[in-house]
Amino acid sequence: MEKKTYQTFRVLIGTSVGALIAAAVIMENLLLAFVMLILGTLLSYFVKKNVYEVTEDERTSLIASKASRMAMLSFLTIITVLGIGLLTLKNNFPEFTQAGYTLSYSACLLLLFYSGFYAYYNKKHG
Repeated sequence: MEKKTYQTFRVLIGTSVGALIAAAVIMENLLLAFVMLILGTLLSYFVKKNVYEVTEDERTSLIASKASRMAMLSFLTIITVLGIGLLTLKNNFPEFTQAGYTLSYSACLLLLFYSGFYAYYNKKHG
């Protein structure tokens, strides 16, 4: 399969899966939405496996790496600030305390994942 065909299939798969998940959520069938997500991921994997041209190079990989790192750090900063902010307001708004704890624990988990993957790849490539 050539690169242009692969890109067309990716768009079709993404659009179809998104529409089917939206329909499943509207019908309140979360199991169907989850199944559609898994099937879309598998279909995308098998389509990519049949591509014989180069679809990404070092530059694309570097850009994706930097973009994902900045997205992760931005998200981490936002949820940390929101979590701590909600926890400081727990006396005035006790209904948001659980959300504050959830955001704070999510930030900690994300930091643990990042540290673990960083250590793994640093050891593997360093």
